Amino acid sequence: LNNELVQYTVQMYTENVHRYMIRDSYNSGTWNHLARWAANSDHMIEQAVKNGDANSEAIALTMRALFVSNWTDIYGDIPFSEAFQGRNNVLKPKFDTQKEVYTQLFADLERANSLYDPSRALRYPNKDLMYKGDIAKWRKFTNSLHMRLLMRLQNRDEEMGVREKLREIVSNPSRYPVMASNADNAALFYTNVDPFIGHFGTTTLQSFTSNSHRMAEHLVNLMNNTNDPRLGIYAVQQNNEWTGLVSGYPTTETNATNCAYLNKDVLGDYTSPYTFMRYDEVLFILSEAAFRGMIPGGSAAAQQYYEQAVLASIDYWDEINPSPTYEITQAQKNAFMQIVAFDNTLEQILNQKYIALFWEGYEAWHEYRRTGYPNFKIGKGTANDGVLPTRFIYPVTTVDTNHENYLKAIANQGPDNMKTRLWWARKQ
Repeated sequence: LNNELVQYTVQMYTENVHRYMIRDSYNSGTWNHLARWAANSDHMIEQAVKNGDANSEAIALTMRALFVSNWTDIYGDIPFSEAFQGRNNVLKPKFDTQKEVYTQLFADLERANSLYDPSRALRYPNKDLMYKGDIAKWRKFTNSLHMRLLMRLQNRDEEMGVREKLREIVSNPSRYPVMASNADNAALFYTNVDPFIGHFGTTTLQSFTSNSHRMAEHLVNLMNNTNDPRLGIYAVQQNNEWTGLVSGYPTTETNATNCAYLNKDVLGDYTSPYTFMRYDEVLFILSEAAFRGMIPGGSAAAQQYYEQAVLASIDYWDEINPSPTYEITQAQKNAFMQIVAFDNTLEQILNQKYIALFWEGYEAWHEYRRTGYPNFKIGKGTANDGVLPTRFIYPVTTVDTNHENYLKAIANQGPDNMKTRLWWARKQ
């Protein structure tokens, strides 16, 4: 869904997400998936508290924050304070405002950071499929996620004290350690030992690539015009040329001739990794914050963080690329960095962040709605009055089963459509 909305890919045949036609099964599927995993994390918190396991509680608070933040960033007001209480017969939880949700998320991440105790091992370190029981890395992820969510509220800075907290985190790395290299990435490296296999591992090459998703023209042109060495890792070229498919084209104008498609060897193998957050994103957050004057350093710091971010992204993708014949050389990196040399604009920082956020959940869509970048060309075959969706509509089942609280939510937030802007997307 993210890839289709932000013009990473275009689905040619059966789906119309790139035309902003989103079925209720997507609204409900996304809602149920995020709520289910948030509930799993909530149950883990409960068990950790019961067992006096501070590290597991911190991890669970972090994972709940990850899923709940995506949940609210997709729909807006959601059940949170009364959610996950079905066993206590709370079957119609109230919807909390986004401000209330974020206030709680910040408190949860603050608590998680304070709970970590590296002197105590996890009860079951072999069950930690991401960091193998490395508490220091979990703590870095917690604080990096905190930074992501703070920057999400950049438009509500005065109301939520965003820059004050960002400055506190940046100025006190011993208290708030964050990701310091790609070794700290919140990444799942699948083993291909059932059931720990990549999501698309069993998908055929045809269904993963040429029978469905082609690379979008916007991304291909943005990368090809600068000789971005990551393009050959993200995608597979056709007939020795880089061409993408126009997003939002009318159904009568399908022409995918020579259009590149997703690189299954990198993205869709049994062992292809998946990341929740990467080091380069932390650097892009710092670059933007310095550029906006939210943290010290100004343009010089923004440039330094920007350059480090781009290189960290390149190094990540080069490292996970299994191809023995395509390796990014230092000369390629040097030449590329000359082409994308810092021009002291926010647009450049966010365009490069957009490229780096490829294959990382809903982050690129969240960022577009927060900042307005990249500057997409909206296809003439799109619905929703040609407005790139600002949110998903609440699922029909939620509307039907929790109708009174649903009505309160839309009275607070605005109409239940895909043009209502979320609280954090509005200027103060």
